[in-house]
Amino acid sequence: MRKPKSPVFHPVGGLAVTGMTTQSIRLKSRTNLVELSALTPDLFRLRITRDKDFSPAPSWAVGKADRPAVAVKITQTPGQVALETFGGRLTLDTREGGWNFSDSGGNSYLAAKAKATGFIGGEARTTVSLGEQQSIFGLGETSGTFNKRGLIREFWNIDVLGHGVPIHPSLRNLYVSIPFAISLREGRAAGIFWDNPARQIWDLGQTHLDQWQMTAESGEIELYLFAGPEVARVVSTYTELTGRTPLPPLWALGYQQCRYSYETRARFEEIARNFRQRKIPCDVLYLDIHHMDGYRVFTFGKTYPKPAEMIKKLARQGFKVVTIVDPGVKDDPKFGVLKRGRAETAFIKKPNGRGDYIGEVWPGKARFPDFLRASVREWWGREQNTLLKTGVAGFWNDMNEPANFALKTKTLLLECRHQTDAGPMIHAAAHNLYGMQMARASREGALAHQPDKRPFVITRAGYAGVQRHGLVWTGDNNSTWEHLADSVQMLLNLSVSGVAFCGSDAGGFMDNTTPELLTRWMQLAAFTPFFRNHSNLGTIDQEPWAFGANIENICRRYIELRYQLLPYLYSLFVEAHQNGTPIMRPLLWHYQDDPIAVAAGDQFMLGRDLLIAPVLRQGARERMVYLPRGIWFNFWTGERHEGGQHIITAAPLDILPIFARAAAIIPLAPIRQFVGEKRCEIVDLHVFPGASGEFNWHEDDGLSMGRLSGDFHDRKISATVGVDGGEIHFAGTEGKRASEVKQWRVVLRNSPRDFVVTVNGREIVSHYDAAISTGTFEFANSGEAIDIKLT
Repeated sequence: MRKPKSPVFHPVGGLAVTGMTTQSIRLKSRTNLVELSALTPDLFRLRITRDKDFSPAPSWAVGKADRPAVAVKITQTPGQVALETFGGRLTLDTREGGWNFSDSGGNSYLAAKAKATGFIGGEARTTVSLGEQQSIFGLGETSGTFNKRGLIREFWNIDVLGHGVPIHPSLRNLYVSIPFAISLREGRAAGIFWDNPARQIWDLGQTHLDQWQMTAESGEIELYLFAGPEVARVVSTYTELTGRTPLPPLWALGYQQCRYSYETRARFEEIARNFRQRKIPCDVLYLDIHHMDGYRVFTFGKTYPKPAEMIKKLARQGFKVVTIVDPGVKDDPKFGVLKRGRAETAFIKKPNGRGDYIGEVWPGKARFPDFLRASVREWWGREQNTLLKTGVAGFWNDMNEPANFALKTKTLLLECRHQTDAGPMIHAAAHNLYGMQMARASREGALAHQPDKRPFVITRAGYAGVQRHGLVWTGDNNSTWEHLADSVQMLLNLSVSGVAFCGSDAGGFMDNTTPELLTRWMQLAAFTPFFRNHSNLGTIDQEPWAFGANIENICRRYIELRYQLLPYLYSLFVEAHQNGTPIMRPLLWHYQDDPIAVAAGDQFMLGRDLLIAPVLRQGARERMVYLPRGIWFNFWTGERHEGGQHIITAAPLDILPIFARAAAIIPLAPIRQFVGEKRCEIVDLHVFPGASGEFNWHEDDGLSMGRLSGDFHDRKISATVGVDGGEIHFAGTEGKRASEVKQWRVVLRNSPRDFVVTVNGREIVSHYDAAISTGTFEFANSGEAIDIKLT
């Protein structure tokens, strides 16, 4: 018997120019069509297909298609074509298909050798050369090491719980697929994004140390290439392309409590009572699947009678209620959602196209909405409005990989048929898009019915661009120290992959946590963008009070600090919304020329000015912290440290090491039990010694879309403070909103002496505590510029 022939790899090559515009050049060979484009000065695209023309279908990831024209120099020489802007250069070997992406000075960022890019069977592939000192970050939600080099990772969304220990470091794929990476080599950053939602596998130098092999199961090669050399520039351009995080409601930045499940209304209200009686701040309580009637989506069952009354009662106590929403619609002919969905032909079809595909999830037999179609998303939004009318404040999209208990693959048959906005598509091609499009349906549905309210949507699954529609939490982790440590690098890589609003289940979801582990996780989570405690069915309680008074007091202290830091956090959310800058940042964001900072995946920056060094080892009461160059101050004690070195710092159980950068300006609001409990009338500004400190104060109602129309109160605060005195300046305000702040209280940290303080030329009273080297003074707020002199 003759063996079947192995598929032949057809590399790109033998190309001839067939067309040119001011920003692109198109080439063709016997088997391939190639297009090189310069979309912005620092964004290039390399697109290759085996078809006669490129697919006309719009990208699901790209959020901004129209761009102003950019000046591009296009050159042709024998065997080569090149596009060049002042930001970068992309060249292609027309004979053998090698390509090189470099900066304008010719320093290579990313390059593929001859015959390394092309097609084999149904697959598309390219191989990028790896230099010795090259590191790779990003890839969205992936487990394992912080630097992804040396790993194999797969972009195929899965319900992890069905595949092994949740979020185990060796798992190749998780819930979210973002085929975007940042290359950092000799201090120069560049980015690459393969916009292809089909299953991809990236071998990041594991099989061959010097090769980064990328393979897509189907579809085109569509590589977006981002010039640096700064990491911040790469991420800014990537998020301009795929979209940025919309401003969430301010209450979404508060503490959130969840469990699978609070099975009765009585238990749910008991949890709420405990928070208020114990004076532990909390804004959001979650309802997992047991609140539903037989797991029917958008319903409440007998264990949750009179839900609107309950939600209204909780609202009076300052709580928002968020409900889980799974995509599987129970296959019950009497169920209204199913009947209306069938009338809309809303569900994914069987492989033969005759009838809806029926799988199995929590409600038993279930059908799956085809969220890749606008009419289905609109229908889902109408159904979801039932929850809005009941008073529900947000939507927690779960099981949306999509998960399916009926098959070993834990998802739908790959041949199932979608009828998408861009035409017919089989599930194999649509799979990674499904969760993001469900989140889109939730967000668009909320806006359709409450157009002036900021939606709150949380999603487990997604694809590149998911940040436009909802925040991402990292799914079903374990109550283990390994997963606590893994969550740091996972959230950092998500953050630099465009998903600024992200977090992990504090305390761990699977298995039982311990008092020490819960404490350390709550301390860490207080400084991550999304702060939620969540645990599994059958595990011991892990609410902040579950382990006695000592642990409760520590948890309370860090939750309270979270609420005090809300003005600082909100400023970072506005920055993320405006330019894509992460809230939680790896040290390499600000110190990419420092090899030690680049390698640090166990500590992070919260904004530019706070360095967070969580304790990640059981029993540790000290930890090694790397302080980058400059001067740093222990946030708790004020102790001064020279940067550019490792230090060992005390970390008893009640202390998470935090350091403030020299010249940091950190606003601390009064402690509140929930956002909106009381007006933020007095704000402490902690000012650390140093030159040219800045903080952008952002204030609005925290709920509506009013900021878009000028209903905000913003101002820049700057400071330079040293031994000989200094200046603090409040710029005039922007926006038409009046500030809630009546009084500013400045706290001069590490102050060497008592200063004479004048505010707009008038001397005011100040106080100095020599024992803690701290000066304080306060003055009334004003919308006009405020100049403060320290002499």
